[in-house]
Amino acid sequence: MSSPLPNIDITLYSNPGCPYVHRVFTALHELNLPFKRVFIDLETPRPEWYLKINPRGTVPALSFTSPEHNGGAVTIVNESLVILQFLADLVPGRLLPAVLTGELKTVHAAAQRARIAFFIDAWGTKVGGGLTKVLLAAAANGDGGLEAAEAAVKAVQTEIDPLLVRGEGEPLFFGEDGRVSLAEITAAPFLLRTFAWADAGFTTPKLKEQLLALPNFGPWAREVVKLETLLKEFDRETFVEKTAVKIQQFKEGSWKPKV
Repeated sequence: MSSPLPNIDITLYSNPGCPYVHRVFTALHELNLPFKRVFIDLETPRPEWYLKINPRGTVPALSFTSPEHNGGAVTIVNESLVILQFLADLVPGRLLPAVLTGELKTVHAAAQRARIAFFIDAWGTKVGGGLTKVLLAAAANGDGGLEAAEAAVKAVQTEIDPLLVRGEGEPLFFGEDGRVSLAEITAAPFLLRTFAWADAGFTTPKLKEQLLALPNFGPWAREVVKLETLLKEFDRETFVEKTAVKIQQFKEGSWKPKV
């Protein structure tokens, strides 16, 4: 039985080009949670009013009001993974298994939550930055980033592919009954962009080809990048155009991304 939607009014401070924002968009759509969006321009200094919401000046940031919390006053939640956890807790059992009464269900839910948490940690600490380095290496060296691509594929093969081993008949996704979980949502925006880079010729096509050839990661990734809730917030043409601009700025030294 699905959980009822919470009594909450959500505002998301966002920029559609940011993959971290894309995570939160995807989660909100998966949960069918209504929200308002406020655009934050990442190309200009952040306005003072936004720095009061998020002193780091990054996106996403989320604010909410609810009669069930803080006397209905505005509450702020910052950083994509923290926001994802908050949203998952708002609708228990949908993006993370709910811990229920009864020893068997409690142990199962706790084990699944730990499995998802480990995947998210592995993606963030072992893989994510390496994918961006392929694009930067391709721009710097003009060889499609072959060496960086090999390192990125090796990291996925070593750190992620073993986490996706399934028994016969087991679903691809981490969620209950094979549904989308926080694991898929965490990685999806970055996979989508990585494949778009390869398709557009910004990086070597071997990056995408070799990732999809991995025995466990490949089938999982193919389905992840097809998610309607993910694609709903992705304009591929605009993304490719803006990436081309960023690559040129990188070559000129006017853009220095953090990886």
